[in-house]
Amino acid sequence: MRADVTGEVRIVIAARTSRPWGRYAWTAGIVYVIALVAESVIAIGVGLTQNDSAAKMASGLYEHRDRLLVIACLSVVYAAAFVIYLCSLYNLLRGAATERLRILGSLVLVGGVVFIVLHAVSDIGITGLVGAKLAAFGAQHDQGVSYALYLTTYALDSVADVFGSLSAIAAGLLVMRSGVLPRWLGWIAIVAGILLFLQGFGLGGVIASFGLVLDIIGFVLFLIFVLVSSVILLRREDTVPNTASSLNR
Repeated sequence: MRADVTGEVRIVIAARTSRPWGRYAWTAGIVYVIALVAESVIAIGVGLTQNDSAAKMASGLYEHRDRLLVIACLSVVYAAAFVIYLCSLYNLLRGAATERLRILGSLVLVGGVVFIVLHAVSDIGITGLVGAKLAAFGAQHDQGVSYALYLTTYALDSVADVFGSLSAIAAGLLVMRSGVLPRWLGWIAIVAGILLFLQGFGLGGVIASFGLVLDIIGFVLFLIFVLVSSVILLRREDTVPNTASSLNR
């Protein structure tokens, strides 16, 4: 009897401790989507594409250097938020996976980490560096610097999305096998992963324009997966019955 009571107390303590952190983790997924969408909207205002000339890129980046700094700051937020979400998603899916599917859980974590690191290097490191220092230098002295760095952001984002495709496909398969989230959400993750993988052959639009089209569609589907899964799991945390109250009764 004493052992049963002790076990129940431990369950109550674990439930009380984990629920607030669970809410924070899934809220981080929502923050990630909001910050990234805001960053993308601001980036549209720069008005440059990968096909522009070096002169146009250099002058455009210099003109919108303040926008670049805002993009870098928002990217700091989304990068940190995604890591929190990713670790929580990994723990959820790993716990629901069978022994032979544990490799998929590893792909979710490893692919997601490489994905966000490369995006952060592009959006925080390079974009912030150009906005703070190199935009002026490129416009006044060497247009090739701005041109090369701007195209490098496309290349890094494309490579990031190739690794992100592994994470998305693995997450989708685990969702469908475990049932912790709706199956249709698993399909969205799988389709997003396939598109993010295929865009790599066009280097996100640098080699061929189809790469950018596939990248945009795949990334939108990936954001839908993150947002919807975060909302579902956040609501699930809020509706978990109060174990302590049940035991007290």
